[in-house]
Amino acid sequence: MAYKRHISMKTNNVDYFLIADYQRLKQVLLNLINNAIKYNKPNGFVETTCDLISNVADGSGDWVRINITDSGKGIAEENLYKVFEPFERVGAEITEIEGSGLGLSIVKKLVDAMGGKVGVASELGKGTTFWLELPLADNPANQIQQHEFISGKINAPSQKVGNLLYIEDNSSNIDLMVQVLEEYRPSVNLITNMYGKNTVQFAKDYSPFLILLDLNLPDIHGYEIVKLLKADMKTKDIPVVIVSADAMEKQVKRLMDEGVQGYLTKPVDIEQLLDIIDKNLNV
Repeated sequence: MAYKRHISMKTNNVDYFLIADYQRLKQVLLNLINNAIKYNKPNGFVETTCDLISNVADGSGDWVRINITDSGKGIAEENLYKVFEPFERVGAEITEIEGSGLGLSIVKKLVDAMGGKVGVASELGKGTTFWLELPLADNPANQIQQHEFISGKINAPSQKVGNLLYIEDNSSNIDLMVQVLEEYRPSVNLITNMYGKNTVQFAKDYSPFLILLDLNLPDIHGYEIVKLLKADMKTKDIPVVIVSADAMEKQVKRLMDEGVQGYLTKPVDIEQLLDIIDKNLNV
């Protein structure tokens, strides 16, 4: 994505061991870096740096601060306080980027769960820096022990109650769906596929309680997939909800006439999405 938008990636190469959950830290960093690229300007830059911070005053020991700085349009000072609130997309309404405000609220929850801190500094017209701080580990062994403890704290086991099939060719949208379900509906088992032609077979194999379907897939249009699903005795009764940026009235009517249950437009309203999931789970 950075290459396509001619955005240069910069970093300072340092080696620190952190007290953190590897998978969750990776998820946080990918989310912040992806945002820095998406909301940047063409030919801009994203710089990731790490600094050692000594908190001698409060006795909490050494911490590492990770900064992700972009050269985008920035965020107005009066909007900074709400960037980590769910369903906020500050400034994003005037861009052409698909997205949802859920990502940053999940970032904050994950960092909080790892015992860290997260924040933002920005100046309108000059770019934004998101930062997170995590405790410095004394050695790799300590890091591993803490990793196991915190991972268990975040990933409380939950019994899966049903399969949700998501047909979508955009990896960012898939990542968002993973984050939404992990955070808000961890009992739902997500199955994804980037191609449409084998949707009917996936539906037969996994018996999902709901199919979320994008329209503009690389191999077949979603409208044709709906017709195939409705024509097969084993899949015709599985609820299908369209998730697409194409909200033309004629398009929506055509699909509703084919028997789809609902139509979500991108960027997805997360509360509406969760409501649809809950209603189909409780049938």
